[in-house]
Amino acid sequence: MKTGKIVEIGERLSGTIKLVGEKETLFFHSDALEGVTFGELKPGDKVCFTVTESKKGSYAENVRRA
Repeated sequence: MKTGKIVEIGERLSGTIKLVGEKETLFFHSDALEGVTFGELKPGDKVCFTVTESKKGSYAENVRRA
C-alpha cells in the first residue's frame, strides 16, 4: 500500500492524492473508497491506497484513511 494526502476534492465525486515523497498526483473516484464516504474527506487528509495502471494512466483504488 502507498500513502499520501488528499490534494483536491472535485465536484464529480472524484479528487486527487499526492503520494508521500513524490511529485506525482493520482486520480481517485468515490467508488474506490473503503471505510469512509466521499463527503467525509477534505484536502490534507492522510490516506493509504493501492495504485492501478490503465490506458489513461495510474489511479488510486482501495482508498482509506491512514
